[in-house]
Amino acid sequence: MKVFNNRYNVLAVGLVGLLSCFSVSCKKALDNDLRNATYEGAFWKKESDVNGATLGAYALFRKSMFNQNSFFLWGDAPSGLFNSDSANDKYPYDGGKFRIPYKENGTQNWTNWYQVVGLSNLILEKIPTISDDKFEAGRKNYLRGEAYFLRALSYFYMTRVWGDLPLQLEAITTADQAKLIPRTDSKAIMTQIMSDAAKASALLTWEGLDENQRFRASKASALALLAHASAWAGDYQKTILYTDSLQNRTDLISLQPTGQIRKVFSDNNAEENIFVITNKYSNNEASSYDPNISNSIAYITISSDIIKGMPNSIPTYWLAPAMIDGLYSKDDTRLKEFVAYKNTTDQKPNMVKYRDILNVGSGGSFDMRAESNLVVFRLADMILLKAEALNALHRDGEAATELNKIRARAGVADISSTGVLLQRDIFLERERELIGEGHIYFDMVRNSRNILSTGVTFFPPWMTKDRYRNKGYLWPIDDAVVNANRLIGQNQWWQNN
Repeated sequence: MKVFNNRYNVLAVGLVGLLSCFSVSCKKALDNDLRNATYEGAFWKKESDVNGATLGAYALFRKSMFNQNSFFLWGDAPSGLFNSDSANDKYPYDGGKFRIPYKENGTQNWTNWYQVVGLSNLILEKIPTISDDKFEAGRKNYLRGEAYFLRALSYFYMTRVWGDLPLQLEAITTADQAKLIPRTDSKAIMTQIMSDAAKASALLTWEGLDENQRFRASKASALALLAHASAWAGDYQKTILYTDSLQNRTDLISLQPTGQIRKVFSDNNAEENIFVITNKYSNNEASSYDPNISNSIAYITISSDIIKGMPNSIPTYWLAPAMIDGLYSKDDTRLKEFVAYKNTTDQKPNMVKYRDILNVGSGGSFDMRAESNLVVFRLADMILLKAEALNALHRDGEAATELNKIRARAGVADISSTGVLLQRDIFLERERELIGEGHIYFDMVRNSRNILSTGVTFFPPWMTKDRYRNKGYLWPIDDAVVNANRLIGQNQWWQNN
């Protein structure tokens, strides 16, 4: 199959405007009959139209992930691995206060995510109306697979953050179609995610992994999503099935060698990568510093003491030394690859996973552009997820074998623990390996599902049983969203907190 258009930094013109109405009054946002709009008669006629819309969906997904670094604020900031000198930025880990001042648009508002869903719905509706002869062989089904994947992935992020969601599976192209819908139970949302991801897996190809340079969906990325979704649902037998499928494709996917883990961030085609968001300046993707939106994690985790020209002398989020000292042994190669110190007494070390920084300034000036990939799925994540699944199914010997694959790559000794101690070791290994990649807080939620019955928790101390019982592990929904739809209410814990 020929490689698709390479990048997704430009939105599909004329389509995205339709998709802003999922959490506001659509009748005010749309004309009476958008089917008669100028673009409609000329669009949805050929493969390039669908491809352009698909690129738009990827662009919207990128926007959702980077908006105020929501992926990091959700997945890492509450973990306790990071600290901050900013009173506002301390909120997530300091008592689990998820109402972060000035970050509501990124962390509490799901509008951007429903734009991805809306455009995916539109693509799925329109593709069947276009004749097969308008597509190159195999391309029509592939584009359908990408739409299913992006819809599933968007709902997966949203349900982990906010729980129950309005489930919108039909395209909205007229004001008459727009209506307020209530939230659907998160278990039904997860069932839909699994269904969409399975369809994507059937329609996408393994070859797409390399042909699309790992920044567009492939069969591998659909299986990675299925692995995570099944683990989230507690169906660990399926998690093993999906992770095995990925590990068996050694011709396409393999761990980076010892000392070269960071290649997954600098090279989107690194063989460990499964699905990434690229940030290349040459493709007009790399962001400059904007203190209002902080649209690259590099700017909030790397200081000018480490890379000259960076905007802050101290990172907005720096690594908590006690946590880092407890995580990494001195011979762990990841300590050197992931952590940088100003000097030997530095008490505010930088996380430097995202240190691919390009200065495009001239005449000695600094105009820094962050170029590191945002890695959504990679093989090390899948291996450790499989270890978690095996441990949950009381197959501890096999679980330890998977865990030790990652430890061997990091140059540290094997672990032979069992039971809940092995569960803890796997969780800690995910912290060491995936720190800063948007996983750790969700790992805490997933591994603490029995907190009420067993008392075993992986959360920081602020997650009390009462808070957990009242779904205080979920994030609050932006008041603008709640006020715009009388059929949805604020998440339980946040009604009084």
